[in-house]
Amino acid sequence: MTQSPDQFLQSTNPDLTKLLSLRDELRALILATIDEDGFPSLSALPFVWLNEAFWVLMSDLSPHTRHVRVSPTVEIMLMEDESEVSNIYNRARVTWRADVNRVERSDSRADEVLSSLRERHGKIVDVLLQLPDFHLHRIAPGSGRLVNGFGKAFKIDGFDLVEHLRGG
Repeated sequence: MTQSPDQFLQSTNPDLTKLLSLRDELRALILATIDEDGFPSLSALPFVWLNEAFWVLMSDLSPHTRHVRVSPTVEIMLMEDESEVSNIYNRARVTWRADVNRVERSDSRADEVLSSLRERHGKIVDVLLQLPDFHLHRIAPGSGRLVNGFGKAFKIDGFDLVEHLRGG
């Protein structure tokens, strides 16, 4: 069986493999926004990866939703579960600057995304969708940084490793 170019790159690059496994295996991301007073604010949101974006349901009652209405550029983070690492300082993590856009349920992408969210996170998605304050949001990752252990930090663009960062 022939490997696709993505499968080949992944099989030959353990750092890319880690980046993709964080995306595919983790179920929630950390969202960093800026509040009305200019202070950072953090939230955790269950997500699904689909069509080159992270998709989340956000409540209008949540501070992070108000923050992204004012400033739709955020930072997101995925990080390896601390129970999976032997050295907490060596924990794999990735951050991206990202743009957040609200997507209406009438959008042509909504049915597929909501179905994927339901498949990944269960019936709670249907409960949340009955509430008028929950809306679908698309988070498109841009530039960022992957840390995959000591001496293994990379500048990234989406899911492309751009540059191995070295101390100096």
